[in-house]
Amino acid sequence: MMKKYFAFLSLLVFLLAGLWAAANLVELGPTYDGSDTDVTELYENPQDYDVSDPDGVADIIVQENLALTNSANAVTAVVFDFRGYDTMGEAFILITAIAGSMAILRKAKKGGSANGQQKAD
Repeated sequence: MMKKYFAFLSLLVFLLAGLWAAANLVELGPTYDGSDTDVTELYENPQDYDVSDPDGVADIIVQENLALTNSANAVTAVVFDFRGYDTMGEAFILITAIAGSMAILRKAKKGGSANGQQKAD
């Protein structure tokens, strides 16, 4: 009985925290809408792109991406250079989960015969 009460209380707290966060996010405006960004010019010549109107993280990426990573594509630079270890860790976890699932399913398959009875050793 206590476990059900605790689970219900936990879900209720989680739901209320989510509703509170959603209500506060609605009041905030967008931090950067990208309406003044000339994507073609940025893609063709990222070193000379005019960023006189700074827009936070996008300005840092445009200014320092090519110098830090030698990659012309900002998305590739972020995923493989800045977050490379994180991406490698996620891949390792995925491979480990697949290998573990295969090991469990293989063991279960060897344990029983076609009609569900176990083999005698």
